[in-house]
Amino acid sequence: MLLANAAPALAEYDAGVRAYTSGNFVQALAEFRESARRGHSGAEFMLGVQYFNGAGVEHDPATAAIYFHLAAEKGLPAAQLAFGSIHIRGVGVWQNLVRAHYWLTLAVESGDPDLKAEAVALRNATARLMTTDELTQAAELAAAWRPARTGLMRFDP
Repeated sequence: MLLANAAPALAEYDAGVRAYTSGNFVQALAEFRESARRGHSGAEFMLGVQYFNGAGVEHDPATAAIYFHLAAEKGLPAAQLAFGSIHIRGVGVWQNLVRAHYWLTLAVESGDPDLKAEAVALRNATARLMTTDELTQAAELAAAWRPARTGLMRFDP
């Protein structure tokens, strides 16, 4: 049942990436929305990117934060990096250095080599602004984190 939507969600996501890369942001938005509706974390992240950048939609950091959070909870490192980053200054969310450090730590620990250096730099910069108690809280949150259900979900029409 869960896998029944995997192929369409992946196809929609891939079509969205092609559209986004070619600058067709309206088409990308439609493809990512459909794929995200099926539970695809990459599509959720890309919707966050589109709303954050105002690409094909009105710039809306709060909506971007929702999509970043959905994908970050599923364990997508790019979304964890993005969600942690917006917490540093409070863009679309309340500023929260504990949350920023927590999400950036998860991005660092993901092992994604393309994101690790940026995540480490942001996490270290954030740590310099935090108290010892705040660093302890962030570490406890990161240690307790488990990804949300990562499979694609079936939605009946």
